[in-house]
Amino acid sequence: MPLPIVIIHRGDDDYLTYSLQQAKRSNPHSPVYLIGNGGNRRYAMNGIIHEMIDDYMHAAIEMTRVYKHIHFMPFEYNLFCFQRWFILLAFMKKHQIPKCCYIDTDVMLFTDVNHPRFDNFMMEFVWTNFLDIQKLEQFCEFMTSQFANPISFAKVVHYTMQRKEHVRFNQPLITDMVLALLFLAQFKDYQITNGLFHDGFIDGNIQQSALVENLYGFKKIYSINGVLYCKDKVVGRYLPLFSLHFQGYTKHHMKFFTAPYLPQAGSYIFDYISNRWIQFL
Repeated sequence: MPLPIVIIHRGDDDYLTYSLQQAKRSNPHSPVYLIGNGGNRRYAMNGIIHEMIDDYMHAAIEMTRVYKHIHFMPFEYNLFCFQRWFILLAFMKKHQIPKCCYIDTDVMLFTDVNHPRFDNFMMEFVWTNFLDIQKLEQFCEFMTSQFANPISFAKVVHYTMQRKEHVRFNQPLITDMVLALLFLAQFKDYQITNGLFHDGFIDGNIQQSALVENLYGFKKIYSINGVLYCKDKVVGRYLPLFSLHFQGYTKHHMKFFTAPYLPQAGSYIFDYISNRWIQFL
């Protein structure tokens, strides 16, 4: 059975259509699910399957009870980032789905998620994740225990403070990303990839370009005969992009990475200022 692709979202945001349709376009044989509400049902078109989030919220009751809010984002927003994993678990149990690819609404897929290269990729990027039901159940139990136990939660806070990207104004930002990394650390045989494979990479954030060429502070993205690439800074090798993560305010660029904007022949670079693909030789 092709790997299902799942997105969970409560809002009525137009960029949903780009992530959903691109997931279906790049994986025509995989079922693509939007677990949402009545307000975003309209994005379930062209084979997208819509499920009501309220049918699975009961699974997140325990997390809601133990959650402690330490973050500058609103309470409800950050809590939902944790609740979604319980929602996903309940959904997978109901539909007897042993494994799925979960992506955030600001992720666009440009690869076949059924490729064996992704078999063991999990929890490094909560926004692009491959989870089997056993590991997801363990993760949900782990998160609950970390919040419920004061000693464990103190260790979570300490760990967060050691990670500069999760600290703002000397305050730890307790997110599901932090809990995912702590969970992953339990598996001593797991090899961290940071999304980089021998034949391409899963994008962590389009605004972060430490290893590849940048343009205006973003990843410099090439389209060569319909395939997206970044170029390695060190050896100049073109690396295929398996996904792009349009984090934060960059979501307005998403539609230009779908048809009819995305060129299918020739060599182009995406210009973030004009939102145009510019041809190069």
